[in-house]
Amino acid sequence: MKPDRKRARLAALLLSAALGTSPASAETLSPGLAVERLGEGIYLVTHSYPWASNSLICAMRDGRLLLVDTPCTPEATDELLRWAAAKFGERDAVAVTTHFHIDRLGGNAALARRGIPIYGSTLTPKAIAERGASSLVKLETMIGDSAIRSYYATFKYVAPTRLFDQRDGLVLDFGGEEARIEFPGVGHSVDNLIVYLPDKRVLFGGCMILSAEAKGPGNVADGDIPKWISSLAFVDTEGCDIVVPGHGRPGGPSLVAHTSEVLQASLGRGR
Repeated sequence: MKPDRKRARLAALLLSAALGTSPASAETLSPGLAVERLGEGIYLVTHSYPWASNSLICAMRDGRLLLVDTPCTPEATDELLRWAAAKFGERDAVAVTTHFHIDRLGGNAALARRGIPIYGSTLTPKAIAERGASSLVKLETMIGDSAIRSYYATFKYVAPTRLFDQRDGLVLDFGGEEARIEFPGVGHSVDNLIVYLPDKRVLFGGCMILSAEAKGPGNVADGDIPKWISSLAFVDTEGCDIVVPGHGRPGGPSLVAHTSEVLQASLGRGR
């Protein structure tokens, strides 16, 4: 193993130990769905349907909740919202969709039913229109469980309801606490966004960022590896202690360099 990769793995393990964020510390809400405290007012949500995918739920300064992506289904998202109501009391919420795949917006229907605003870039509904159907076909080839395949065979996309130009990004204000949403460029997908939470010192990289355990780029049918490598240069981790990838354990800022290393290695071996 290369020294940089060893350091990335060690940093992730040390960070996990320091935060008390080992998988064993997670609270299971239902089979395949768990929440885990990362810091004051911020929780990692992991949903395995069909594979373990990360999202966030955050209690913000003005009392609202911020959801960054959702669990993979509306049913699991309903379960998460019930947990949040028991945990924090009834609160208004807003959500961000970081790209169009089902492991990012699979639960948007549950949010829309409640009238929760869902922010996303103009690229995302465009990607749904142009790539959504083919992405579901690709998904079917990747899923071994026949019941899960059947579930997604009838999946209906719910796009973000409040759109912004990806070139401008967006800053959401929560009583002086900000969530900064940026588009660093094409990567894992054509529309992948990242979300900075400066007060919480957290960057949600989504599928733009790979975990320390990742050995390959994963599904890049809707992305571009050379452009992904270039786009990583625009991911600024200054002021961030925790970086949350789309899949796998959170780590530190070294996950950005680790992602670049994995991508470059995948090009060298033809993926």
